[in-house]
Amino acid sequence: MPTSFRQLSPGGWLAQSVAFLTLLATARTSGGFIAPVTAIAQTAAVRATPPPRVERTRFCTRCAATAAEPEAQNVPFGFDRVCSKCGMGVMLTTPRKALPGSGAAFVVVTREGRISAVSEAAEPLVGEEPGLLGMPVGSALNSSDGDERLARQVARAAGAGREVAEATVTPVLQAGENPTRLRTRIASCGPPRAALLVLERASV
Repeated sequence: MPTSFRQLSPGGWLAQSVAFLTLLATARTSGGFIAPVTAIAQTAAVRATPPPRVERTRFCTRCAATAAEPEAQNVPFGFDRVCSKCGMGVMLTTPRKALPGSGAAFVVVTREGRISAVSEAAEPLVGEEPGLLGMPVGSALNSSDGDERLARQVARAAGAGREVAEATVTPVLQAGENPTRLRTRIASCGPPRAALLVLERASV
């Protein structure tokens, strides 16, 4: 059974205290474990700088109307998931840098790389939404940088990546001798987590 402090004689307790203090002084002067422990404590005490806040906007997956985040509207999160303007789309959130305004042409792609929404403005470019739902993104868009790279960008965004990537894509419906080239911003959106591909005509 371990010996408790009460079982030690006063002399024994004092002797152990002196020995312990001597050990600490030796470790401090010889650069023992005290210095690393002190460095760790000082590092932990430094307040970590949080990453910059990403300005976000909410958007309807159908009519592409945009709105402020719920807290800016004093609306509880999840209360208005259905778009109040068209009543057909779901309200998702994305970085404002990716979707600065309403009425954009875009496609929403799941983490599995399948199309889950097509905005009304995007239908003339990629096709009507009912025929694309659940289809691989490659069935609607081809990337000039390679479809594998596009798939990686989509997967990264759908995995809640913070950056807004860019790509140049061509709608499959408009491929030919003079294909339509679209500049695309790829960003995270949700919930649930997905990738938002905002389509704009590329400058010639």
